[in-house]
Amino acid sequence: MNSHTSSRPSPLLATLRAHWMSTAYLVVVAAVCVWVLIDQTLVSHADASFSGVWPVFLTAPVSLLLLVLPGDSPLGYAVCVALGAAVDAWLLRRLERAVAAPRR
Repeated sequence: MNSHTSSRPSPLLATLRAHWMSTAYLVVVAAVCVWVLIDQTLVSHADASFSGVWPVFLTAPVSLLLLVLPGDSPLGYAVCVALGAAVDAWLLRRLERAVAAPRR
């Protein structure tokens, strides 16, 4: 039996390795969002909790710009954070490419 296992990583894994900074940023944002969700649903607070502001701070300035749009719902908050994280990760990817590009 011949097993043709290649040592090349999958295209997704290769992309994640190539853009490690933006991937790490998205992992941190996701971890903070999970923490906020746990804090808001499972922990009882005598007063208001400010844990919900951390995802907005992590994804600023795009999420701050989107928060001024009308509508006050959890879905709108999630969209602001998700779009802010996506734009910031894209900018980090562009920065990685600019730094890694050979200088002429």
